[in-house]
Amino acid sequence: MEMFQLMDEKVRQGHDPAVVYKSPLSDFSNSTVSAFPNSPTAMKYKKAFNMFREANSLLCRYAKSKVETDNDCDFLEPAFHGYAQAEMCENHLYDTYRPPGNTFDLISQYLTRRPDDILSEYFKNILEHNRNELLVSKFESLQISIRTKEILAAKVSKASANSDLKRQILSTLYNRLGSLYTITQQGVRAMDSFQKSYDIDKDQHDSLFGIAYSHRYKHPEKAVKLFHKYLDAAPECHKKYFDAYYALAEIYILFYRNRTEAEEYYRMGLDAENKQLPFIMHEDTSSKRLAKQLLELPSTMADECIQFILQCNMI
Repeated sequence: MEMFQLMDEKVRQGHDPAVVYKSPLSDFSNSTVSAFPNSPTAMKYKKAFNMFREANSLLCRYAKSKVETDNDCDFLEPAFHGYAQAEMCENHLYDTYRPPGNTFDLISQYLTRRPDDILSEYFKNILEHNRNELLVSKFESLQISIRTKEILAAKVSKASANSDLKRQILSTLYNRLGSLYTITQQGVRAMDSFQKSYDIDKDQHDSLFGIAYSHRYKHPEKAVKLFHKYLDAAPECHKKYFDAYYALAEIYILFYRNRTEAEEYYRMGLDAENKQLPFIMHEDTSSKRLAKQLLELPSTMADECIQFILQCNMI
């Protein structure tokens, strides 16, 4: 029964690969993260944390309730840009320094004076998403977020400047869209968006993981190759590293009925999970739970469960 409850949960959650990485950070501080100077992930978190803090400090020093002059814009621009760049660097730290309550009004007025500032518009998109989460249902909020990000991505694509900043914004937007399409069960669009993100930035490990994740049930052979590509490219401290092993275990037990390989990948997932940075909390992923439950069953019973799962198209 627990097996089928898990499969139902996977369907209801829309196969969301990002949900388990939205857990709160555990005792995060500059001193904590500085204990891992050789970790690219830790240094990325530290960079984002400092950018969020500096941007928040700037906004809190803005004493006016309106944006009326170019001098006002000059003061606010580094704060808006700081939030946008920090969120692109590591969006899970956004809640550590949330902007003041009047920020949405300020940035809306700012953009009437500087409508071509795509980095500030990216930040406004973040603020809009957070507002919508409080005002409408989760489903409606997701649909609005998808549409506004699609519009912003199209606008950024048409921008005349072919800069590193433009590519960074586009790569991030396509990555976010990939996750949103996955949550709303739009698999083809998710795969396309993750691919666009990765094509722009080969260091976008989240997007490479997303491509592999999107393939794992429809094209397991391709997913295996892509997960190995991800494991070769990403640092071991990357927050999804361990889940690539669990996904491989899931594939090998579901599609190849190879318990030996599945058990080995599951063990490697446990080892990788134990090496995760201590300040990044996460829940057990659906791949880990399904692989674990199938591996714990006797072979005959596991085969019967797998056959039922595949026949009923439960994944």
